[in-house]
Amino acid sequence: MSYCRTIVAFALAVLALTAMPASAQAGPAADFLLLAAAETPAPTDAPAAPAKPEAKPEAGPVVDGATLDSAHTSATFWIRHIVAPVAGRFDAVSGVVAIPPRKPADGRIAFSVKTDSVDTGVAARDKHLRTADFLDTAVYPEMRFESSRIVSAGTRLARVTGKLTIKDVTREVTIPVRLLGTKPHPMMPCVDVTGYEAQFAINRLEYHVGTGKFFKMGAVGDATDIRIAGETLAARPGCVQPAKTGE
Repeated sequence: MSYCRTIVAFALAVLALTAMPASAQAGPAADFLLLAAAETPAPTDAPAAPAKPEAKPEAGPVVDGATLDSAHTSATFWIRHIVAPVAGRFDAVSGVVAIPPRKPADGRIAFSVKTDSVDTGVAARDKHLRTADFLDTAVYPEMRFESSRIVSAGTRLARVTGKLTIKDVTREVTIPVRLLGTKPHPMMPCVDVTGYEAQFAINRLEYHVGTGKFFKMGAVGDATDIRIAGETLAARPGCVQPAKTGE
């Protein structure tokens, strides 16, 4: 390509030269045209844009009957601000929940919450909550719960006792958990969905979430209401996947 462009430039120079009067064809102007044609750099092609890496498909939910489906699991809380409660949530929750309705004692619950995923809808407040005044997320990136005992407390209700760890404090708590039932997944053939919900309250100061300064001022309450809800997915025993059509 660059060779062809040089030939074209040289040809144009020759045409310009032949158009001159005979007396000028041997003069300095002619020499300049020929020299310019010979030395004119060929334009270079622009470098090709780097290819964009192919986007990796997002991993689907785990279908094992225990792992929480993170896209349909939530951890929300309410705490008093002066007079009225303010709501917030944690966006990163993971774990396992398995409570057999007929034998809840064989069940297990374990989950963790990323503390820096706190979201109250106000960026400045969320930034403050992540500091050492409250959650200190740089030092304590997770909150955890691990069950040690599960007993039936009635129809679709269990009492789950275990260790709750927030910051540098671990305490034994008992949490009521509702078993919301099991239904076929409407968009995933041969998969059943089971739902769970837990509601309980803690005193945040007992877990060193705050020094008590804002509580003494009357700005922030100490009691924190917590609600955790989630779903697990399980393959339905004996179910045969429907044949795909249109292939």
